[in-house]
Amino acid sequence: MEERDVIIKQIQEKLEIELRPENISKMTLNEYRDFIISMFKYINSYKDKYLLTSLDFREFANDFIFNYEDDGYEDNCGERIRFFMDELAILYTYHPPFFWDSNFEDFKYKMKRHVTKGNGL
Repeated sequence: MEERDVIIKQIQEKLEIELRPENISKMTLNEYRDFIISMFKYINSYKDKYLLTSLDFREFANDFIFNYEDDGYEDNCGERIRFFMDELAILYTYHPPFFWDSNFEDFKYKMKRHVTKGNGL
């Protein structure tokens, strides 16, 4: 397995651990926003070096979301996971992705602006 594939697998494994509903459901909106930024900061540290794109995570995101369609949590935990995966793999939206098409500082600013209660989170 080449180094790029190993990095993608490491990122996916980290996301599987961190994106558990029992963790996400306990977060306030501000904690969730900080969590998103920290996860993408981690991915960003590899993005340019390994030429990562949203396509590298599309299948992972689809499979991951399928497991949380009906998570049984009352706080929109599934919606939070879909929001995250949409940024990661561009699954549901028609707007250009924030993360893949911007520098990281712009991404952080956009996340601070868009992670709001009105967005179903």
